Amino acid sequence: MKDKDEFSPLEFHAEPVPHYHGDIVRQLFISTAALLLIGAPFYADSLRTELPFEIAGALLLVALAALANPHNRTIFMAGAVAAGVGLVIFETWALFSYHESTWMQFILREVVALAFLAGFYFSMKTVRAFVMHKVGKRDEAGEFDEREFDAVREDTTSMG
Repeated sequence: MKDKDEFSPLEFHAEPVPHYHGDIVRQLFISTAALLLIGAPFYADSLRTELPFEIAGALLLVALAALANPHNRTIFMAGAVAAGVGLVIFETWALFSYHESTWMQFILREVVALAFLAGFYFSMKTVRAFVMHKVGKRDEAGEFDEREFDAVREDTTSMG
């Protein structure tokens, strides 16, 4: 048995899964959910009407963040849809209400829209990696050799 002076906690260094951006998506979705709830009193036009939708949106984002894992493509598709819808709603709201809004309202709506944009981007990168069967696989040297391009060119010329 080691002395208590020699104790060192188990060090865990997880390597990131190649072509998987779920950790970033998770952080963005949780941050966006927090921003929705914390910022609501400052950017809402009618808090009584809008708050239930903002709470539901925050719950959806947290649920998608909690379910994200490198084995489930469907969650990332749902996350991309949720982020895209959130982006459209908040950007439209920011721009259509620009003249009637305070600077604080406009800036908060834009920040939420940008957070949704980043979530959409990283969700789509992960969906693309799932579709191309790249999640968990490392890039290899010579991946784009001339032979592969020749084979692709032959396939496309034989089709047309």
